[in-house]
Amino acid sequence: MREEEMSLALSVAGVFSLARLAESCASRNAPRSKEPQPLSIPPSGIFLGNDGPWSGFEVRVGNPPQDVDVFISTTGSETFVVVPGGCQPGDPQTCPSDRGKLFNSSSSTTWDFKGNYTLSLEANLGLDSSYDTASYGLDNLGLGWQGGGLPTLHNQTIAGTTATDFWVGLFGISPYPTNLTDFNPQDSIPTYLQTLKNTNVVPSLSWGYTGGAQYRLKQALASLTFGGYDTSLFDPSAVSFDFGTDNSRDLSLYIQDIRYTDAIHVDVPLLPPQPGPFLTFIDSTVPAIWLPLLACQAFEKAFGLIWNDTYGYYFVDGALHNTLAASNPNISFTLANTVNGGPLVNITLPYAAFDKNLSYGIGLSNDLPSIGPQRYFPLQRAANDTQYTLGKTFLQEAYIITDYERRNFSVNRCIWNQGTQQNLVPICSVNVTGCISPMGLGPQVLDGLPNSTPAPNSKPTVDSGPIAGAVVGLVLIISIPLIILWVRHHRRHIKAENDERSGTNNPSWPGHGIPKEARRAHSYIPEVDSSPIAEMSGSVTFPVQLCDEDNTEKMEYYGEDQQDQVYELPADMIIQRQQSRPFDRSRRSRHGSTGQDSAISGLSELSDGDDSAAPRPTLAYRRKASEVSEKSNVSDVSTLRDEGQSSSAASPRLVSPIQETHQEPPMPQTVIVLEPEII
Repeated sequence: MREEEMSLALSVAGVFSLARLAESCASRNAPRSKEPQPLSIPPSGIFLGNDGPWSGFEVRVGNPPQDVDVFISTTGSETFVVVPGGCQPGDPQTCPSDRGKLFNSSSSTTWDFKGNYTLSLEANLGLDSSYDTASYGLDNLGLGWQGGGLPTLHNQTIAGTTATDFWVGLFGISPYPTNLTDFNPQDSIPTYLQTLKNTNVVPSLSWGYTGGAQYRLKQALASLTFGGYDTSLFDPSAVSFDFGTDNSRDLSLYIQDIRYTDAIHVDVPLLPPQPGPFLTFIDSTVPAIWLPLLACQAFEKAFGLIWNDTYGYYFVDGALHNTLAASNPNISFTLANTVNGGPLVNITLPYAAFDKNLSYGIGLSNDLPSIGPQRYFPLQRAANDTQYTLGKTFLQEAYIITDYERRNFSVNRCIWNQGTQQNLVPICSVNVTGCISPMGLGPQVLDGLPNSTPAPNSKPTVDSGPIAGAVVGLVLIISIPLIILWVRHHRRHIKAENDERSGTNNPSWPGHGIPKEARRAHSYIPEVDSSPIAEMSGSVTFPVQLCDEDNTEKMEYYGEDQQDQVYELPADMIIQRQQSRPFDRSRRSRHGSTGQDSAISGLSELSDGDDSAAPRPTLAYRRKASEVSEKSNVSDVSTLRDEGQSSSAASPRLVSPIQETHQEPPMPQTVIVLEPEII
């Protein structure tokens, strides 16, 4: 029995172990709530700027927070905000709103002024504002509108500026820290993205960004995601670009070719053999595309553009605009990670991407407000190779995914589907074991995207759902039969224990082998010869019936015939009894035996019910011719039947209690051999 119990216990334990394994498998592979997820930054929904318009974002600066609209700077690390000095008395009344609202540091209780420093941003492009000074300090900075649930970070670098080249403020998303004093790393101030990573808000130093396009759909807005990217916005390319060696121009790539196609022309080259492929830089801080002079001259010839050397712009008058809008040239840039050959990605811009307006504040003559906005083509002649740049114009049609921990990025063609649901995918940190970088082999390994392949030395991942389902199914298949087996075994075990306590499973017990129905203790008075009848129990459950047949002191068992087995029972004295009285079911006999009263451990003590002080009676039986030894063997007792009943009766004849009237002096204990008689 113990071995069987141990086997069942081990089986049940195995079932629960499998269940725990399934739970562990599912929880280990399923996304966990404690793991950081990509953080999507909603755009403000406003297009603004004096050289666009462009889609902007809203930030909250200071305490209490002041709302400011900004553009995204993929190069900058700080946040530039326009201070009250950025709008002068002679400026239009709309100047504060045109510049994205103004930040007043004196109204912030958490402003920590650090000093005045030069901006130094875009100095390579020769912008006059690059040499302007700004008021630098530390303050609270949050993204999105107030109550939007996005994090607010403390001690972020804020630069208050009045520069007009940055007409609207900037929010830098580069993770490179700011150092306002010297080059001691300990004095560096973490950027917003770095702080998000340090505080476990986002999974990695990465982002996905596109500039938005007012001419697409119903004014497609910009999109920014920290720690991942949004797969619903682009068609993944097959090129992974390595970072440049210069951190100030890290998002560098080669332009191998530029071509256009319109209603008349097909694949007309815009990049002459000289200079040929060249290295350029992606930077959303500036609006225009800066190309080599020969490439710009090819644009002039193809589209009838005229360079205004006084102001440094390609102005577009009404007639030229109508011509370009009618022909609708699509200009395609072929990008690669190497100067020649290798995987390529094409980003195509329609003419609408170049159809922009210049307005007040861009450095033109003071009478510009009177003549209204001036249409222009956002192409700039680069003075040298340090100025080759793809600005906001390019990012209207490109989605950039940047991974600073692995120092690579991808450029992907935007797709335009109205009502597409956002689908954020995280980029895990380089320190995470078994992590696959989205740009490990280029964007083709983006999780869940077409043509995805695992990165080198990486193990393929398996969806945890089918695994968990299979394990749970196996657990159910195994557990159900085991549970049924266990229940049956448990019932048998309980029955065996009850039998062991009652003695019914012991062959030496007098009732062993008698059907259960035959052992039910129902007391009644059979009408047989009107003899006095008494009931006693030979054990807890099996009643032994005694009766005299001729009103004498002799008592005997009833058997079925004269050949019934003879039983040996002890007897100490003769019981003198009177006529029996009616049986009372409420009066029960007390069971038990004492050492000298009976040699059978199961014999019951006969009682009057209420007279607990009466001496214990013993039983006398009619003696046979010979006596046997004092130690009688009762292991062969079989079913006792009443001859007066039908042979089909299953229950032994039961009798009622007797009343004791006289007791003879005790006799020496002897063992009497009894023999059944026919009534």
